Amino acid sequence: MKDLNRTRDDPRRSGARILDTAEGVVIALRGCTLNQAFIEIVNTAKKHNVAPVNLADALVAIVQKQSTADLDADAVRAAQETWGALLDGHRRDGAWLEEPVQDDDDSRVFD
Repeated sequence: MKDLNRTRDDPRRSGARILDTAEGVVIALRGCTLNQAFIEIVNTAKKHNVAPVNLADALVAIVQKQSTADLDADAVRAAQETWGALLDGHRRDGAWLEEPVQDDDDSRVFD
């Protein structure tokens, strides 16, 4: 298992920040609460025997379409197995596959 404290060009990828970012990704994918997103990341990490921060790093790299070559391979597999279908089903090349639903209230585009 590779250590998340490896040297990276981007200082924003520290452990706490990457976990926060991954929680946001899970919230967007699942429509869940922050606490539920954290629990899902931790439980998924336990299930796949990887560190939660490594799993978070893998998820964020996948979403950003960055190389995962220097990441924990088990964490990358776990992220792809857990959230890959959701990512594929909702986004393609950064664009939502379905158009947002508009109602009569013009100030609210997304439900």
